[in-house]
Amino acid sequence: MIKSRDLIGRLIVTVNHGETIGKVKDVLIDPDSWQIAALVLPSKVFSREMTIIPRSVVHVFGKDVVLVKSNEVMARDNTLDHVASLIAVSGQLKGRPIATEKGVRVAILDDVLVDEAGKVVAYALAKVFVKGAIAASKEIPFHVTRSVGPDLIIVDGNALDFDPE
Repeated sequence: MIKSRDLIGRLIVTVNHGETIGKVKDVLIDPDSWQIAALVLPSKVFSREMTIIPRSVVHVFGKDVVLVKSNEVMARDNTLDHVASLIAVSGQLKGRPIATEKGVRVAILDDVLVDEAGKVVAYALAKVFVKGAIAASKEIPFHVTRSVGPDLIIVDGNALDFDPE
């Protein structure tokens, strides 16, 4: 597993030509599938358009570089389906509070952890307000998620091993 922020700054290189096309600026998550939907590259000088690389063209999220199939398939900000509904991890999820369905404040989200396929598998926590296994690991498995709202992530407290402080 890797944290989405570990992808930030990573070079994006084409497999076919070994050409660097940029560095990852942010990671966009699809809120329906909870997978990486796209990578954002910094905008060019004097341009408001950001470059989006859809997940479908990513060959591999490597240890040091992200390999893409070619630079001909890069999409601009408005060409990726439903780009407005995608969630920017660093801009929209980071800092969001997490609570149980019974109203117990559990933690503050720091990042999401993704597997090799780009699927979100856990939340990495910045601040933990409970004791127990969650405090020790500073992680909550994604599968206990009840809902992700604009202001709060709600998780199944019965599926977690913790003691309220």
